[in-house]
Amino acid sequence: MNKIGVFMLFFCLTITHLPSLTNAKHKSNHHRHRSPAYVPSGTHAILTVNNFARGGDGGGASECDGKFHPLPQRVVALSTGWYNHGVRCGRMIKIKARNGRSTVAKVVDECDSRHGCKNNIVDASETVWKDLRLNTDDGEVPVTWIML
Repeated sequence: MNKIGVFMLFFCLTITHLPSLTNAKHKSNHHRHRSPAYVPSGTHAILTVNNFARGGDGGGASECDGKFHPLPQRVVALSTGWYNHGVRCGRMIKIKARNGRSTVAKVVDECDSRHGCKNNIVDASETVWKDLRLNTDDGEVPVTWIML
């Protein structure tokens, strides 16, 4: 095979397989950050604890309102997919723990799944954990949540 034939073979193989390789990488990154579908009867999630006060472990002010939310406020940050570009900002959600207890909290922030937050997180203030009678030392606890 001459040089032109080798070049044409390489070119054709590259053109044929490059789109699928590029799309595969793009899709895997996209799906990794997508939250599970919201289920109106109860969406399964992992509850984590966050301090939304100035100087707390939540970092800066909340995405939704640009404010800090000190205790005893009942507030949460939702994973990127559930946060959905702020569509749920200011809305109330009901969170239910496996022990049967439930509480209501306000969505004030995003738990950014593109920067370390898992895609199934409800990141809640300590007051939410206390209402549910959960121990914050557990770190992560399975819950369900619904929009109110």
